[in-house]
Amino acid sequence: MLPDPELIFDLGANRGEDTEFYLAKGFRVVAVEANPVLHADLAARLAAPVASGQLVLLNIGVWEAPGVLGFYANADNDHWSSFDPAYGTRQGTRYQVLEIPCRTLPALVAEFGLPHYLKIDIEGADRFAVAQLTALPGLPDYISVEEYGVAAIDALAAAGYARFQCLPQNDKSWAVPPRPPREGGYAPRLSTGKDSGLFGAELPGAWLDPAAARAAYVAGIRDEDWRYVGPPGEWWDIHAGR
Repeated sequence: MLPDPELIFDLGANRGEDTEFYLAKGFRVVAVEANPVLHADLAARLAAPVASGQLVLLNIGVWEAPGVLGFYANADNDHWSSFDPAYGTRQGTRYQVLEIPCRTLPALVAEFGLPHYLKIDIEGADRFAVAQLTALPGLPDYISVEEYGVAAIDALAAAGYARFQCLPQNDKSWAVPPRPPREGGYAPRLSTGKDSGLFGAELPGAWLDPAAARAAYVAGIRDEDWRYVGPPGEWWDIHAGR
């Protein structure tokens, strides 16, 4: 199966900063948000693209198998909400446990198609989605995932990705939309720590092969023993292309 050049999956939509950017660039979007409060807010704010069919909003989780799981909805920082209690209850923050249905990535692809770009930011479940790439009928042209150790680069390379960039998520000075655009249409944007920034062909940095990306990651972000060695207060996404 070939990727649909007009389709993006936003797994972990949160408050919709990325979803709105993809829509503004003219893409069709399948957005997944497990938190029912955030999902309801998205449904109200983005009713027009939902009605037109440009946006599909799903109040589900993505996990290694279908079923219903306890979701730790963090009341102090909704970005920390997770099906993994180590993420959803961290630092003594307040939370509520909700029962949320989960689906697999292959099931989403079977229903909606193979996306051009797959964004994965699903606190604690990222590795499960990456592990399911080998079960897809093809690979998205581009993928990004919140880093979870050098194992993320290894898994993406094993799945078939050949080009990598590791990009900071607090310092978004790199995330200035190019004009003319290289992905979809032009949409102005001031990126913050709450969105994922640019993607795919619009990334400004040099693409590295798996070995070079791995070496740069271990030297500048997190070592082989998972110790963080990057700039204080920073966090990272790993981008990969075929």
